[in-house]
Amino acid sequence: MMNITQDMIKDSFSERTFYRGLDYYENGYVIGPVILDNTLYARVIGTMETPYEVKAFINNHKIDTKCTCPVGYKCKHAVALLLNWVHEPSSFIDSNKFITSLNSMSKHEIINIVKKIINHNPAIVCEYSINADERPQINIDAISNKIDWIVCEDLDYYHIWDAVRKLEEIQDIADGLMDKELYKNAAEIYLELIKGCITAFDQGADDSGGSMGEFAIQCVSDFNQCMKQINDPAYKDMLLETILDIANNEDYGLDTWDMLFGIINKDNISHVEEYLLEKLNAEKKYASESHYQYKKNNIIHVLMDLYAHIGMPQEKLRLAQFELITRDDHIRLANVLIGEKRYEDAFDIIKKGMALSEGSFNDLQKLYFSIASILIDQKPDLVDFSTSIDFAFDLMSRYFYKDDYEKIKKVFSGIGKLEEFKATMLTNMPNRNAVVSALLHDGDLQAAIDVILTEPKISSNIIIDVSKTAVDKGMEVESSRLTKIAIERGWMNAGPPMDTLLKVMTGVLDMHTLENMCNSIIKKGSYGNALMLIPYLLDRYPELSAALVMNFITHMPVEVVGQVACAVSKKSPKQGASLCRIRINEDILRSHIHYDKVVFLFKIMRGICSSIGKESDWVRCIRSFAAENKGKKKLIDMMRKEFEMSI
Repeated sequence: MMNITQDMIKDSFSERTFYRGLDYYENGYVIGPVILDNTLYARVIGTMETPYEVKAFINNHKIDTKCTCPVGYKCKHAVALLLNWVHEPSSFIDSNKFITSLNSMSKHEIINIVKKIINHNPAIVCEYSINADERPQINIDAISNKIDWIVCEDLDYYHIWDAVRKLEEIQDIADGLMDKELYKNAAEIYLELIKGCITAFDQGADDSGGSMGEFAIQCVSDFNQCMKQINDPAYKDMLLETILDIANNEDYGLDTWDMLFGIINKDNISHVEEYLLEKLNAEKKYASESHYQYKKNNIIHVLMDLYAHIGMPQEKLRLAQFELITRDDHIRLANVLIGEKRYEDAFDIIKKGMALSEGSFNDLQKLYFSIASILIDQKPDLVDFSTSIDFAFDLMSRYFYKDDYEKIKKVFSGIGKLEEFKATMLTNMPNRNAVVSALLHDGDLQAAIDVILTEPKISSNIIIDVSKTAVDKGMEVESSRLTKIAIERGWMNAGPPMDTLLKVMTGVLDMHTLENMCNSIIKKGSYGNALMLIPYLLDRYPELSAALVMNFITHMPVEVVGQVACAVSKKSPKQGASLCRIRINEDILRSHIHYDKVVFLFKIMRGICSSIGKESDWVRCIRSFAAENKGKKKLIDMMRKEFEMSI
């Protein structure tokens, strides 16, 4: 332990960490160093308001460390601690000597020391209870005060982790109590931790990383585990009011409603319902309508689940009928009726809900077809074609989902109206993108192509789906036309299907057609589409690639400019060199950070000129350029170095 040296410390840490730790040591940031056997301990001042706690373990010249800073180990704070030991070992308090000194102290003095330790860590007494049957009464007020102290700080994104770490230390105490089957004591600590997290959120803690939310949810889960082990209804009733207040007021997604399930029973559920409905009635008087409906949905669903949990289904049904005002209310009741296999009643409730304006329309439509798909086997006459058409069109009004569409088809097939539905959809459904997707899903490729060719508002992504199917079926001409239309209509995602489609398109379409497409891209300023298309035009029609590069010259990656310049120079060296020179003129006007691009393009120009035996033209060009830009010394030096010539 005594033989570590500064060189050993330096070898155990990165160079940067070592010198930062050296700076911390030299500035006197190490506080209260202690040694216990092979372990060094101290607090080290860092960027937080409270110092970090650092430990260093030394065994056979091997160094291991632990720190409460974000790094956690092998950090600059550990370096500072170790350097303090190397250079000032006498500053360390020897714990063994302190322990020996206890022999000479009075009982009163030792008790005062223990009191100070307990005040710092109140539940430590639980670790040292005399036997497993003992039930120590924890000082919950002291623990609560410590939690309040932890969460009262300004917990921004950079400091919340430290608060969670401190809360986890208290959680460890509760975990230890639970391991000893001291479930009530553990539950009370978990409850205080949950309240502390809610307080932190109420005060604006930045938990965008999610660490405190996850911690609180774990405490809720641990609390519930304790409740499962406690068979004391009176004790649970004592907690009921507190938990109701927490769950009703907390809106941070911490699963606090779950805490009720461990304490609810047939004797206290009426009190729970009375309490929650009273709170809901207060919301109705003072809150906005949207907030009231939000709270109502939460509370009624919780009460329904609680009644189901204790085996009271009729009470669940009663609550499901609470205030049937919105679509969501009708969905709630319909789901309960479905659970009881009362499909006709549920179907009637859904149709009544459809007539309302408030709530989730899409969910009602899905539920309508779920119930209808059951009724068609029992009473198909209850499923009206006209009503079902309207609901189907509404359900498909925004997006096409295969599962929804299959359920819709099943219903129309069940009432013998599938072909009539498809014909009506083709001619009358407002969402034409969904029509094309449905036709493609059904394998009616030609009909999908016809809709795209005749209707100008089909989205590019839908067109690409159809084009991919066409090329898979060997319809390359049709696929090429569709791909061209998609590109002309807007921005495209250059995903895997596009590689195949662009290769097919540039191989099938003639130059005139492709030129028109390029002109459309240029007119719309679709840089992304231009960049995507250039590599596929390069071999067959390099002049079209050059036209696209020329019109987006400033934004094009310099490598693409060089590649296109080389390709087009095979037919027109002058055009290739001109592309390079135009981009060079753009880059030198923008910033010195583009000088490397200028050098790169001059290399391309050199290759073009050399390929036709005119490198002398390139030499004249580069010297003329240097004369015109002699003030740009950094650029000129870069060119001299690259081309090894005087310019």
